[in-house]
Amino acid sequence: MNHRFGGLVFLLCCVTAQAEDTVIGKAPQVQQQNISDALPKQESDLIDGLILNRAMTRVGHRFYREFVAAYRDIGGMTQHSGLSVVERATARSGSKVLILHNRKPVYITVISPASRDLDKQAVGAAKRVNQVLMQNQKQSSWAQWLDPDLAPDEF
Repeated sequence: MNHRFGGLVFLLCCVTAQAEDTVIGKAPQVQQQNISDALPKQESDLIDGLILNRAMTRVGHRFYREFVAAYRDIGGMTQHSGLSVVERATARSGSKVLILHNRKPVYITVISPASRDLDKQAVGAAKRVNQVLMQNQKQSSWAQWLDPDLAPDEF
C-alpha cells in the first residue's frame, strides 16, 4: 500500500510541475505536422517510387527488404503509381509472394522458409519488375496514338 502511495505522489508532483511550467509561460514546443488530405500544390510533392509492404511472416519481410534494396541498387523506375509486395502464407509450401502494380500482378513467386537463395530471388524479382514496368510505360506511351476512337481530326 505504501509503495502505491509513493508512486501516486511522484505522479502528482510531475503533473503539478508541468502545470506550473505551462502557467509561467514555458509551454512545451509542439511541431506542426501537415495532415491535410488535400492534393499537393506541386506534382513534385508526391511520393514517387513508393513500395508497400504487405508481408505477414518473417520470411516475407526479409524478401521485401531484399527486393527494395535490389530495386534501388539496379536503379529501378520510380515514376510508377506504387508497387505492393503481398505475401500469402501457406502451411504446405511456404509463402506465395505477389508484386502488384495498380492492383495487378506483375511478378509471382513462391518462397520457402528453408530457402537459401531468397536474396537471389529478390534480385531476380527486382530486375523482372523493373523490366515489366518499363515495358508497360513504353506501351502506354504508344497506346495514345493507336486508339481507334480518335479520328484524324481529333488530334
